[in-house]
Amino acid sequence: MQSPLKYFSRIAASLCGKLGYVLGIGAMAASLSPLYATITDVKLANSPAAPQLLGTTIHLGASAQDTDPGPLTYKWEVEEPGSTTFSTLEDFDLDTNFTWSPSYTEGTYQLRLTARDYLAGTSAQVVVSYVVKALVTGSQPVAVPTAHPLVALLSAPTCPAGSTMSVAFEQTGSTVVHTTATQPCHTGSMNFYVAGMAASTTYTLTYQVKTGGVTTPGSSVPFTTGAIPPTLSFPTFTIPVPVGPLTGTGDSVVLNGYAQVPQFPLATDLSANIIWYYDQYVQLTRPVYGGTMLSIPSGQGTGTGPFGPGITQEQIVRESDLVGNVVHETNCDRVFEQLSAMGLTAPLSMFDHDAIRLANGETMVLGMVQQIFPAGTQGSKAPIDIIGTLIVLLDDNFQVLTYWNSFDHDCSDATCLNINRPGDYNCKTNGGGGCPPVLLSSPANDWLHANSIEYLPSDGDLLVSLRDQNWVVKIDWESGTGTGNILWRLGVDGNFTPEGVTGITYPWFSGQHDAGFVNNEETTFLVFDDGTTRVEQYGGDSRGQVWNINQTTMEATLELNQDLGAFSPSLGSAQLLQKGDYLFMSGNIMLGNGTIQVESLEYTPTGTNVYDLQSEGSSACYRGWRMTDLYHGTYNGSSGPM
Repeated sequence: MQSPLKYFSRIAASLCGKLGYVLGIGAMAASLSPLYATITDVKLANSPAAPQLLGTTIHLGASAQDTDPGPLTYKWEVEEPGSTTFSTLEDFDLDTNFTWSPSYTEGTYQLRLTARDYLAGTSAQVVVSYVVKALVTGSQPVAVPTAHPLVALLSAPTCPAGSTMSVAFEQTGSTVVHTTATQPCHTGSMNFYVAGMAASTTYTLTYQVKTGGVTTPGSSVPFTTGAIPPTLSFPTFTIPVPVGPLTGTGDSVVLNGYAQVPQFPLATDLSANIIWYYDQYVQLTRPVYGGTMLSIPSGQGTGTGPFGPGITQEQIVRESDLVGNVVHETNCDRVFEQLSAMGLTAPLSMFDHDAIRLANGETMVLGMVQQIFPAGTQGSKAPIDIIGTLIVLLDDNFQVLTYWNSFDHDCSDATCLNINRPGDYNCKTNGGGGCPPVLLSSPANDWLHANSIEYLPSDGDLLVSLRDQNWVVKIDWESGTGTGNILWRLGVDGNFTPEGVTGITYPWFSGQHDAGFVNNEETTFLVFDDGTTRVEQYGGDSRGQVWNINQTTMEATLELNQDLGAFSPSLGSAQLLQKGDYLFMSGNIMLGNGTIQVESLEYTPTGTNVYDLQSEGSSACYRGWRMTDLYHGTYNGSSGPM
């Protein structure tokens, strides 16, 4: 990111690019003209054929003929009933199949498939209609299974305009009630995914209408969940400190983002009963308010990006619903194509570590960029590949709005990120140990290794954790109009004076994860202190830390420095719970023989451990949360209550 003028120039370039695509300007025009078309016979197959009921899983297939050598990529879009615009399901990719499940609105959908040979500058598309019918035909709600055995689709009759509807669900014989997110009432049936239920268990589902502050229950319907497939692998859970009178039971869902084969993201209740999972091997970054999940999966590169075909590691950023259906998806090659048009030259090699949803519907995602610097940089004797950080802002259709590049910011004052302050890690293995999937040269210096990002609504700036620098920095973003410069650096040798640290060996965090302010304010700061530098020098365990930050006096007062009883050299989470307690999740405690322990610990503000959930398996856990349910996530990725 650079000056506001350059920012708006980039936005204009982006809009012109989109307009050019729609109108067929330049090379794309050839693809829309029969005289020059080289892509023909574009077909969008669907099975089963329309019409179908809401919630039906529909398999879409793409095919086309291309006289150029390709590669041929496809973009999948949908226009919902009543809409006049198409929404991206999956941006240009090599996939020739897409699974679609319309579950919220009945009517006639328009499905658009675009086939494109990016290297040849040609494209062609086809649009087909697909009719979806309502599940509800009378005044009684209907609950049906979905492709996920622990998720139901409840369909209720319409409700008055101006009101809202949600679904309350409770296990038979229980008094604990959970509630879905609300939806505004509209013409036609009201439809909800109901998730957070245990396997092979009967629940009562009740829709409820809220009008003018008064909630009125509607009719109820029973639903029995399915069994979890025996082929799926889960860690082994233990509860050394069970729920007690001091436990924050309002946050009764434990969501853990396991990220390695054979384990995957899953949620349990406080008794370690599995109540949801996403059986894809993804890096789960954030739950989104309303009941979707942001993640960074691996996937095949399109062959049109700077590194060519064959790249798979963390090439995708995805939003999926609670059944696992893709809501929006894009990939590194497609994003870099848009970034290049905005002036970025450093190649984007992968998405990594974080993607967050902003309150306006936009999405921020971290990526790694690489650039060759001259000999002498970071003490090198020859030109050296430096791996930096890219922050990409996507609109609500997963198209690029703008970006911040760590190589671009002004470094003329004391708060900058000095390129000659090396990180703690060198990359020698292609795609290994947190390194990007392709290195411009080897070895490469992993300079920053950003691993969490927070948007600060009070001033529109960004807070970013830089693991390899042992810093958390504030970036002058100002909602996209700032300078992009570093306002301050929190941590060892940074801009803040530590207070309340008498007698504490190495009070600052190091190798930290999930750093952020709580409750959308800029005073109480939470961080999971992995402690990599400290433990290497002095030994000890990972810690959970709470700091009070005064940006006027530039003082940071340590309020809680909780020893977590084990060392997690990487990964981890920190979160303020509704009750006022803190969650600290150690994501990578190595027990030996390939066994990894993940531990979610709840502490009171005075340091009393009031809940402890442990799991053991072969997968580390990138990030974890405690939530009231699977619907009320946070907008901006802060460490505040879900």
